[in-house]
Parts: sequence; C-alpha cells; structure tokens
Amino acid sequence: MDIYQNHPLAIAGTFRKEAAFGKESPFNLKWGYSVPEWFQSTPPERVGLNGEYDYFGLKKRVEAVFADQFTASELAQLSVTQRGRVVILQGVVPDADVLRCLVEAASRVKGSIRVDAGWVTCAAEAHSYVAV
Repeated sequence: MDIYQNHPLAIAGTFRKEAAFGKESPFNLKWGYSVPEWFQSTPPERVGLNGEYDYFGLKKRVEAVFADQFTASELAQLSVTQRGRVVILQGVVPDADVLRCLVEAASRVKGSIRVDAGWVTCAAEAHSYVAV
C-alpha cells in the first residue's frame, strides 16, 4: 500500500507532478498545461440559446433563426434535427426559393458545418406531378 502513496499521479501528463497521493487529495489536483483547449470548452454545436450547455443547442439556435426570418406558414410542415454539427431539415416547404433560403440561413448558424435538405419536398413541385 505504501508504494501508491510515494509516487506522483501521472495520467498522460495532464496533472502537475507536485500532486501526489501522500501530499494532496487526488480530487484537489490542478489541471496542467497539456490539456487541449478544445477539451476545456463547450463544442459549438452544444451551445444553447443563452450560451449554456445544451445537447440540442444547434437545433434550437437554427429554429430561432428560422422563426425570425420566415413566416409560420413557411415553417408549418418543416422539422429541424441535428446530428453532431450537421443540421437536418425534413418536411414540406412552399417552393424551392424558400428551401434555398432555409439552407443558407441554417448554414450561417455558428456550429453548423453542413445542412442536409434531402428529406424536404417542395409543395409547388409535388403538385406539378399530380395527373389530372
């Protein structure tokens, strides 16, 4: 048991060497300089509406942008989901111009790297295929 108290805690160089089991509690250890900065901050796709951590933060921020820039009738049959940093649009929109504007607006939201609109149908195009 004595061997564990005399050796410093070393986990991939993330803790300073002066922290040892015999001198300090392992729960009071200070982070060293070797921890990457990206590991210490919230990923951009997980930032909520008010800057807090939110697992679906990107989705909520995209929905907020859509609510500001588009009418309720344009968004009535549209749903937004996220998978990591990818925004996925599903549903029906009035026409291709609205879809293009939706994709552009979603791609400008911080944290979004791609917008997948493959599951969106344009209502104007859907009616053109109906046989009379």
